[in-house]
Amino acid sequence: MKDWQGVCKGMVTGMVLGGFIALPAQAQAQAEDAGIRVIQGGPAYFNMGLGAFNAAGVSPGVGKNNATLPEVDLEYQSGAKLFGIGSVYGIVANTDGGFMGYTGFYTDIAWHHWILTPVLAMGGYHQGRGKQLYGTFQFRLELSLDYQFANQSRFGLKIAHISNAFIKKQDPGEDEILLNYSMPISWGEHQQED
Repeated sequence: MKDWQGVCKGMVTGMVLGGFIALPAQAQAQAEDAGIRVIQGGPAYFNMGLGAFNAAGVSPGVGKNNATLPEVDLEYQSGAKLFGIGSVYGIVANTDGGFMGYTGFYTDIAWHHWILTPVLAMGGYHQGRGKQLYGTFQFRLELSLDYQFANQSRFGLKIAHISNAFIKKQDPGEDEILLNYSMPISWGEHQQED
């Protein structure tokens, strides 16, 4: 059963990675008429999220340290992008002393004032008194849907998942849900490019 779950998670991870690579070009070519576009440039963003760590949909952890906890997520998204893909750096921390520092890649897909942002990252996890995730090295997947205001700030909802992707014998994983606010960081004049 464990092997089957590992194969399924591996397939999903492979599809996400493949989509991440192919998505910007396909989205730009196929969806221009519908008003959907990949944002190629613009300002960097500082994101702040408040939500719940270990919120739902994960298998139970070992012992009593498997509670849903309040958390905060702080994230920097670079303004410089290559083929619509930029870099991201962040830290997420819960109230039981657990935290994860991470780095990875993101892209922004815009439809009118709505921005969909997938993130693929990896980093180091410290358990604190919280949930055992079996290993320091973990992967992080995020998906946020935000409304972008006229001043380019954004507000919306983010879901995220931390997992060791079965590089260890056990992979309980954890899921998060957060309210997310993103403010543009400008060191001079930036114009959003399509």
